Amino acid sequence: MIALAGACSQAGAQAQCPELTRLRNEAVEASKSMKRALMSSRCDAYVRASLAWAAAVDYARNHQDVCDISNRLLSDLEKYHLDSVTARNNVCAGRPVRPFPADVVLQ
Repeated sequence: MIALAGACSQAGAQAQCPELTRLRNEAVEASKSMKRALMSSRCDAYVRASLAWAAAVDYARNHQDVCDISNRLLSDLEKYHLDSVTARNNVCAGRPVRPFPADVVLQ
């Protein structure tokens, strides 16, 4: 998710809509805190990150024309949100963030 910083560096969208930059930066920071959270608060950290990505996606969708947000940037934001929701659902259910490949589980 942290790679979004490079993927979202469209000068036009950032210059025209500083709110998108702020929301994206908040989502990146929330994603970083997922790794540092204690086991007892990991679910909360993942919930915060997924909500932060949802806010960035909603803003981008609602301001795509005004902010000159490309379809690729919107797609990237949506992917990061989907990834954060999947991770949240797994962590909050007590599963690993990402499932292990079948060959690793079977061994």
